[in-house]
Formats: sequence, structure tokens, C-alpha cells
Amino acid sequence: MDPIVNTDLGSYLREMRQRVRPEQMGLRAGGARRVPGLRREEVAALAGVSQTYYTRLEQSQTAHASPQVLLAIARALDLGDDERDYLLKIGAPAPEPARLAEPVDQVSPYTRMLVGSLGNAAVAVLNYRCDILAWNSLYHRLFAPHLDLDAPGHAEDRPNIIKLNFLDAHVRALYADWATESQSNVTYLRYISADHRHDRQLAGLIGQLTMQSEEFAQLWVRQSVANCTEGSKLFDHPVVGELELMYQTADLPDGNILKFYHAEPDSPHEAALRLLNVDVEV
Repeated sequence: MDPIVNTDLGSYLREMRQRVRPEQMGLRAGGARRVPGLRREEVAALAGVSQTYYTRLEQSQTAHASPQVLLAIARALDLGDDERDYLLKIGAPAPEPARLAEPVDQVSPYTRMLVGSLGNAAVAVLNYRCDILAWNSLYHRLFAPHLDLDAPGHAEDRPNIIKLNFLDAHVRALYADWATESQSNVTYLRYISADHRHDRQLAGLIGQLTMQSEEFAQLWVRQSVANCTEGSKLFDHPVVGELELMYQTADLPDGNILKFYHAEPDSPHEAALRLLNVDVEV
């Protein structure tokens, strides 16, 4: 039995079951319910498995299930794509640590050249833990000018964007909608944790945030899952004021992530970003 898989799977199923209303799945909502959402027997019936088997999964008495069963449960719980993928990962046996690829916390010369060449975008290279391995001057000026420009080069204490968002007052104040940003951070961490269950550094990051941020701890127990690859964010920057930027991510061949922020062309936000970029170069 794998206790890590058991714990993650059981708690996730319970949280997701309580989220679904009977009417969503075409069921009658009558009768007293001790908790909101579906009953275990209802999920089992919708998924086409026995109530006893489903109960064992929720109570962490069964380590994992087949992909077919997990997909059926995902449909019964009306899970989204990211939520379904997460369930498939935590419901499978955890990979042996020796078989997992070690994260590459170095940036190739070609990637550094690319980061430096994108002058009109704020660009950074992150690993999956969101440690910042490299950033261009505009990204540094946008997010953390109070830190040293060469901070990502210090492996022992390089900045982590999620830790900054929760624990650094300067960075936290940047977001016009910090509540949405914080939730996005936590749902991403929950999503990638399924692939990296043996990563002690990731576990340490989650533990530190849980201990030092009550807001993080409250969001973490909700079990919400989402991978954040593109979107837009509104900043309240102390130098250029309101700044709405679009963001995108791209996977690099070494396993790291290229993240860049840019503004809509010919918009006031692009003008503000250019002004911030000029401020960097002066």
C-alpha cells in the first residue's frame, strides 16, 4: 500500500464529492444530507462501481484504481480537464524516485539569449516549483525591483514567485485582485504536486507556505486543481500605475518553463510597460 497515494486520493475524492450538487447530475435532491453534495452511493452508482469499493477509495483503504475506474469517477464528479488529469495521476501508483527525472535548475546559454532578446516583454525562466532561474530586467523591474537583479543566480536562496506572492508585501501589493492570484497559485501547486510526490523541496515549499500563511493553508485544503498557462492580470504598479498584461507559458526542452508578460499592442498598458522598460534601461 502506498500511503501517499491513499491520502491524496481519499481526501481529493471527498472534497470533490461534496462540491457536486445532485441536480447537476440529474438526481433528486430530496432527503436529509449530512454534508452538501453527493452521497457516496450516488457517486458509486453514477460511476458504475460498487459502493463498497468507492468507499474504500475515499477512506484511503485502497492505494489506487485503474484508469477506467478513475475516468468513470471523474465523470460522476463532473470534473474539469485539469481536475480529471490530477485524479488520474494521484490515483495511479507513485513513480519510484529513482525513475523520476531530476529537475534542471540551470539555464542554457540559448535560453539566456532568448530571455535577453525579448525586450518588450517581461520574461522569466521558472522550474515547476516556480523558483525563478533567470529573468530579464523588465521582469525584475515589474515584479521585484527590491531584490537584487542577480538573485536568480543564487541557488541557495533564489526567489520563488509563489512564495513572493504570499509572503512578500511588495509583490503581494502589485495585484489588483490578489485573491484571484493567490487561488491561482495554490491550484497550480496542487496540480503539479501529483507529478512530483517524491520532491522534498516541493513538499518543503508547501509546508513553509502552510505554516507562514493562513490564507495559503485555507486554500490548500480546498483541493482545487488547475494548470495556469495563459491569461491576463491587472497590476497596480508603484511606478507606472495600472497595468493590464497578458501572460503565457512555454515548456523548454530542459523541463523548465518560459513565462512572459506582454501588453496589448498600441494600448495604454503597452505604453506603461514601455515606460517601465525605459526606466529599467536608464
